[in-house]
Amino acid sequence: MWSVVIRYGKAERTLAAQRSRQVRVFKRMDTLVSYLKDVGISQFDVDAADYAPETVSRPDRAVALRRTHEAAEYDKWFREQIEEAIREADDPNAVWIPHEVVKEEMARERAELLARLKGETK
Repeated sequence: MWSVVIRYGKAERTLAAQRSRQVRVFKRMDTLVSYLKDVGISQFDVDAADYAPETVSRPDRAVALRRTHEAAEYDKWFREQIEEAIREADDPNAVWIPHEVVKEEMARERAELLARLKGETK
């Protein structure tokens, strides 16, 4: 894993992510070099004294990947629900209930529930 420490005079600052403010870590050196070149830094020193070429696990990435898969599954389900609703709405046998009728039924049901809550069941 690689990170960047900027030295300017006697001051040192570690490169951090803009939103999370956590230290920005690069898994591969070529990714880091590309990033530095993109921000206009083409010359830099590398301290590889503590470098160990081993596989490092990133549990935070596993969580992010899991969330991405969950979001994709939800998106697929949601789109299927929309397609089904459109098919049902386009069906010539669909029964449409006027908005006023729905409002009246909901008002009646709400009044019944409130009465039940107050112990005034009918």
